[in-house]
Amino acid sequence: MRVFLLRRDEWQGNVYKLSKKEKNYLFSVLRLKVNDTFTAKDSEDNYYKAFLFDEDNITLEHTDTPEETLLDDLSSYKGPFADISMYISVLKGKKNETEVRMLTEIGVKEIILIETEFTQDRLNDHAAERIRLIARAAVQQSGSREPSITGPISFSEAIERADGKILILHQSELTESKTIKEALSDITPETGISAFIGPEGGFSDKECSIALSKGAIPVLLQTNILRSETAAVYTASAIQTI
Repeated sequence: MRVFLLRRDEWQGNVYKLSKKEKNYLFSVLRLKVNDTFTAKDSEDNYYKAFLFDEDNITLEHTDTPEETLLDDLSSYKGPFADISMYISVLKGKKNETEVRMLTEIGVKEIILIETEFTQDRLNDHAAERIRLIARAAVQQSGSREPSITGPISFSEAIERADGKILILHQSELTESKTIKEALSDITPETGISAFIGPEGGFSDKECSIALSKGAIPVLLQTNILRSETAAVYTASAIQTI
């Protein structure tokens, strides 16, 4: 479902001040008018009935039935979503933008950008901020929860940070390799899942050894050869279905 995503720093009681970009989105993209009502939500997945009070402000009323003020007839599914943290390698060009957008639409909890031995590019501040803006737009379009986006951090820092059931996707079959279904056969709905996706060249043998020493499960996808960004989306989607 399409929702309007709120920024916490613009609240004054139940009045929310619209930024220039937000006004363009409401009036030009969604073609709303003053006195229209629509569904909004904050970063903590609280839903609100939003009233377009004037061209600069909306008023908000908490609601447990956001589907009543939706602006479309698309899916009103609000979860639950699997507790997925995606550790994805920094990629060349705009591949990370596409990857983050699709992972956000799927509904992952966290996206952590990592730098590995085979990472071929570096993420500057401008690119990192653009990725966050793309994720925000994806939330408004799909109605998914807003993921936490951090990084880039080193692989060693990432593997220390990861918790729950840790999966590392590897491009060649290891002795201990499992399918996603096998690796997650004993999880419960409360189990957190951390999935590591490498760059086009995959993870180095050293990185795999470090991950395995920390209890990570090596996973080999039973599919064709995939691009890194495709593997991330495939993995997150597969986890959601288990």
